[in-house]
Amino acid sequence: MRLLISEVHNFGGFFGGDTVTLSGAEWRAAGAEERTLTIDQAALANVADRHTMTAGMLLELAFAGERVERAELLGAAGHAELRRALGEPTIQRPLDGPHVLSHHCDACALWVPTDPDPARCPLCGAAV
Repeated sequence: MRLLISEVHNFGGFFGGDTVTLSGAEWRAAGAEERTLTIDQAALANVADRHTMTAGMLLELAFAGERVERAELLGAAGHAELRRALGEPTIQRPLDGPHVLSHHCDACALWVPTDPDPARCPLCGAAV
């Protein structure tokens, strides 16, 4: 399920646990109801720190029952928020030129990580 965050309520949890509580609705689902979820830091697959989560971010969620087992950041409304949440990029090999890390997709209205094909949006397939 893809969830577009509408609000981040708090960080921590009961006795200062490593969680983020947020609300959102299923992305691009007509009439989707908003729901509130609590996600453990350990479930955040590619987010450097739960404190970087903001409204306007798109998450791919995998559930184990009612619990979020895995949450991957797919995009964000703002470029700065996306880059902050993803953290410093890891470069696997020396580059022979500029490397595009993210782009704005007009069709999705989101900034998205660009690997591996900067010609197409990985969310909707639209040409960049």
